[in-house]
Amino acid sequence: MPRRTGRRTKSQEKIAIDRIDKLLDLARKSSQDKEYEQSKRFVELALLISKRYNQRLTKIQRLQICRKCNSFLDSNTSKNRISSKGWKTITCLDCGSIIRHGLSHSD
Repeated sequence: MPRRTGRRTKSQEKIAIDRIDKLLDLARKSSQDKEYEQSKRFVELALLISKRYNQRLTKIQRLQICRKCNSFLDSNTSKNRISSKGWKTITCLDCGSIIRHGLSHSD
């Protein structure tokens, strides 16, 4: 039987999304327990799965990961500030990288 080529099946993509969610939950829990290296490893595994199965992370998931060092950003590993100009600034305490996001105005 010839080997199948092309896109992955929907069931494979769903399994990949579920595994990414579980890995990021484990990263959150291990980061809360102050096991930062283990948390970083969970994030790296989630990113590898997302690359392999061509699945984009949601916006919330992307905001929780440092792009430079792959740390899980929570209250222990990051500093969050809101500027008067409407920017949310997140500073990673591991590598010092700064992430800026525009805040949505829901008036």
